[in-house]
Amino acid sequence: MALIFGSPRKQATDKDEVGTDHRLTLAKDIYMAGKMKIVTTETVPGREIQSAFGLIVCRSYVFDNAFYGLMAQAVDVNADAIVGYRETVAFHPEGDKYYSCYGTAVRLKKLK
Repeated sequence: MALIFGSPRKQATDKDEVGTDHRLTLAKDIYMAGKMKIVTTETVPGREIQSAFGLIVCRSYVFDNAFYGLMAQAVDVNADAIVGYRETVAFHPEGDKYYSCYGTAVRLKKLK
C-alpha cells in the first residue's frame, strides 16, 4: 500500500536519543573527534574537493537524530566532508517540530 501523504506521525520520546542507534553513536563520535568537516560554504577552507557523492538528507522529530543521521549517511558513502550544510525546522499546528538537515557529501583531495 502506497502512502500518498507520508508516513504516520511519530511522537518524539526519550527513547529517540542518539544512543539508541549504533550508526548515530558512531557518527557522533566521528563528529566530536573532528574527523569529518561540516561547512555551510561550497568548499572546505584550505582543501580541494576531489569528488561529490551528492545531496544527503536526514529528517527527524529529534534534532540530534537528524544531524547525526546526516553524518551517518556521509560515513556510509565514505565521504570526508559535508559542504553546503543547511538545516530547517517545520512547526506543526500541534506544537511538534520536524527537523531537516541536508548537505552535499564530498571526498577531499589528499593533503601533500
